[in-house]
Amino acid sequence: MAPTIQVSLAHILSALQNVLKKRTDANRILKEKEKQMLSGDDYERIKVGLDNKPFLQPLDSENTKASIYYIRQKFTKYAREILISGIHQVENVIFRRSPGSQ
Repeated sequence: MAPTIQVSLAHILSALQNVLKKRTDANRILKEKEKQMLSGDDYERIKVGLDNKPFLQPLDSENTKASIYYIRQKFTKYAREILISGIHQVENVIFRRSPGSQ
């Protein structure tokens, strides 16, 4: 038979009071959060407001587009040069040429 543990009634009452206090605090906090939550109508109003809000293009958007274009051009040229030099190296290995002669 399992041993029995003697627990005082005051200890049991204190534990139950602590649990009840924590539960009521948690419920109060949950209800406060529910009051702050947006409803479906609130989200719809926000969506309509954002749809009607005009957005301005940044002042430097054209400069940014130009920068991207020129960076892409430089990268393409660099990649082409790397590819061509790689092809020349492969040809040199295949045809056993010296690195300076083509």
